[in-house]
Amino acid sequence: MNEPEDCAYIELNDIWKIYKNEDDVIHSLSRINCSFGKCSFNIIVGPSGCGKSTLIRILGLIEKPSLGKLLINCENTSDQPQKIRNSIIRNEIGMVFQSSNLIQTLNAIDNLTLPMLSSDNKKAKELLEKVGFNDYDKFPNEMSLEEEQRVCIARAMVNNHSIILLDEPTGALHSKEAYEIMKLLQDLNNFEGLTMILTTNNKKLSQFDCNMFEMTDGTLLKE
Repeated sequence: MNEPEDCAYIELNDIWKIYKNEDDVIHSLSRINCSFGKCSFNIIVGPSGCGKSTLIRILGLIEKPSLGKLLINCENTSDQPQKIRNSIIRNEIGMVFQSSNLIQTLNAIDNLTLPMLSSDNKKAKELLEKVGFNDYDKFPNEMSLEEEQRVCIARAMVNNHSIILLDEPTGALHSKEAYEIMKLLQDLNNFEGLTMILTTNNKKLSQFDCNMFEMTDGTLLKE
């Protein structure tokens, strides 16, 4: 499944994220040095408030680090203008959050075709089938939380993204639903070759075959 760890598809070099609030200085991330191999499955475990979501936003190029470099495919994204970063997001990175953020007035198919570079109902149906969802005309308010997450995972793949970032995707699910979503993600990693980076506060998810990292107070350690 995973490529060797020295194959650094995504690399973080001495990443810091510092926020200033009047006289207070908050180090949300400190001295992050790690890498994620291409086609790897990675889980970052840590309590709420430890910096997991900030790290996902930096990996997703939504925020820039205060210090340090984020390299994707050996390209330093940290100093690039946002126009280029947006191009990388559009072509490489899909994101899934704890809250689905599906558009309530659109059915499952339309929620997928809207962000597509080229709208394609056939491709949308194929992606929904890959994540085990076949009720194409169902609206978000008719879906279970697990179904919403399946649709969100399919939406994260619409533009052939190779990197999928997931911030607490099982946080609102019951244990059985969480297991099913994790099994789905591992299958997509195995059979679609997607690079997965997932955050959670649930250490029980370490039962899956993955690279485990632990985050505490803004620092990241590989277990």
